[in-house]
Amino acid sequence: MFRPGSLVMTAALSCVAAINCSQNAIAQSSQFPAQNNQLALSAPNATSGLQMLRSDASVLFSAGQYEAAAEAYKRLLQLGSMEASDRYWLGESLYHAKNYLQAATAFEQAVQLNSKLTQAYVRLAETYLALHQKEKALQTCTNGLSIVTDPYIKELLSNLLKVAMYQEHKRVHQSEVRVGRMPSES
Repeated sequence: MFRPGSLVMTAALSCVAAINCSQNAIAQSSQFPAQNNQLALSAPNATSGLQMLRSDASVLFSAGQYEAAAEAYKRLLQLGSMEASDRYWLGESLYHAKNYLQAATAFEQAVQLNSKLTQAYVRLAETYLALHQKEKALQTCTNGLSIVTDPYIKELLSNLLKVAMYQEHKRVHQSEVRVGRMPSES
């Protein structure tokens, strides 16, 4: 006899089992990275090995495990990934882990590999602002605005440009006041 309640219970148990299996796989992948790298390289199709590692990294990032996600993206690059998106997501992981210096490098590489990866300009500018590198943030916004066509990304870059310009102006103004000059004397 068919009972809807039993079908719901079976589906729920199946979901829980699937989640537990994927969490165990993620835990094993972070515990034995070298072994998993060898598996990815020795797979009949190395692309599928990279795709599996990319998927694991994405799950880690989505779970808020940014350091582990960054390590997974670094392994992807060590295995030879030339995808700009892998460098972008490495940058995102590092940014969320508050490792801004390495995040900036990853975003720079993403932009170099694919100048049309427009969100990378936004994140790179934000990273430079977090590092208090206003000049680099200004340059990144300017470069991005010359390439980007998406109106939303253009607006983000324009706003970041204003923030960077304001912060740079504020820094110059404060240094003039410390020297003893009035800002109007410059």
